[in-house]
Amino acid sequence: MGADGSGERMQVVVVPLPAQGHLNEMLQFSRVIAGRGASVSFVTTSTHIHQARRRVEGWDLHKFDIRFEELPMPHLTDGEIDAQSTHLFPFHLIPLFEAVEDQLASHVDQLLSTICSENNSKVVIVYDSCMGWIQTVATKYSVPAYVFRPTGSYFNLWIKRVCDKAWPHINISLKRCFPERLINYLRRQRALSAPAKGCIMNTFSALESEFTHQGKEELVYDGKPVWTVGPLLPQAFFNDEWRLPLKADTECLRWLDTQAEGSVLYVSFGSLSSLSATQIRELADGLERSGQPFLWVLRISDGAHFSTEVQFGSACKFLQQGYERRLEGRGFIARNWVPQLEILFHKSTGGFLTHCGWNSTLESISAGVGMLAWPLHTDQFANSALITRELKAGVEVKEWGSAEENEVVSAEEIEKAVKRLMGSEEGMQVRKRAQELRGEARKAVGGEGSSWNDMDSLLQHFSQSFPD
Repeated sequence: MGADGSGERMQVVVVPLPAQGHLNEMLQFSRVIAGRGASVSFVTTSTHIHQARRRVEGWDLHKFDIRFEELPMPHLTDGEIDAQSTHLFPFHLIPLFEAVEDQLASHVDQLLSTICSENNSKVVIVYDSCMGWIQTVATKYSVPAYVFRPTGSYFNLWIKRVCDKAWPHINISLKRCFPERLINYLRRQRALSAPAKGCIMNTFSALESEFTHQGKEELVYDGKPVWTVGPLLPQAFFNDEWRLPLKADTECLRWLDTQAEGSVLYVSFGSLSSLSATQIRELADGLERSGQPFLWVLRISDGAHFSTEVQFGSACKFLQQGYERRLEGRGFIARNWVPQLEILFHKSTGGFLTHCGWNSTLESISAGVGMLAWPLHTDQFANSALITRELKAGVEVKEWGSAEENEVVSAEEIEKAVKRLMGSEEGMQVRKRAQELRGEARKAVGGEGSSWNDMDSLLQHFSQSFPD
């Protein structure tokens, strides 16, 4: 029986933004709906399909009905990484997003035409909210289309109120979070998304129900239905025995095995941002002074053309000579892609110094790991406020000001913040709260949990959207 409740299989076309966090969320979404009986076509550039497949954690791609449909990489006249840049936002990715829209619409049109002819109109399309131009193609073929928002309810409410000049709680300007060029791009995508039938979100009721409800009331979602179906993680990571079948044989995990339970601070700023040379040195000094064991992923941002794993080590050149040797045994610096979920769920991991990207936020909550919040751009300042002020599952590295420029965080501030999370009574309460939220996340995705039921409701809505 198909996911639409009939004998016919439902074909769901999933189109993510070609950036790691977005690819990951929508690939995990594809896994869940494929597990419920849908046949999935995952559509993005050949380069980013390779990236998503290589980095997926916790499940075997071959066990799910997910077909990867490759689009050509667009031609880019811009988009090179400047490893010396002091800007925290990955400006080099904006030309990629624009080029995908400008150059690949005809390819998506042709692909969707073929899929529709092969599936007798039992086709639904789910596209990233940053890819609103997909809606135009879907409308041409009368395919029911849904928007997938890879951000949380709190952020969506925040950005609406900031634009309406009605949110005093986060003293950070929109300009600091989003370059004007990206704002213009996103506004165009939102306008194009108007005909969508509803909104899918990677969050869960116990985490953000208050803010999801407020967003509905304030028409953040344009009066459309909203389904909260997260956290979109493999179910095995909520199983106490996950380490046995899933654990990768990587050096960083073997190092974690040698550390005391709950003692290690995991440090990572995600796949889309690089720190300046000055900030890297301050962070290195602060971690050393804290006396805390740490596992630090030190890398530069993914490039527009490809992931930059071969360049990971280039950021390490900014460290003081002899730093790694001096901290051998207490500090581990990873130069390659690491299995973040396995690190967060490892018994030795006791805290997460994070940029507060939405994937990292949900993964840390799902693992029950308290966070040290260091937002850099986009939704991350709102996520930081959610984590520290609303959920009480983390503490801020510092109090973020309203300056347009991104200030350097000093070694002294970093040392103090690490000790606050890892060695104080406040930090103990934060970690206890994180464990409580882990339990709520597990309930949400379990049978008859809030996210489980919303996924059922979503698939039913899919089936009701087909023409008679």
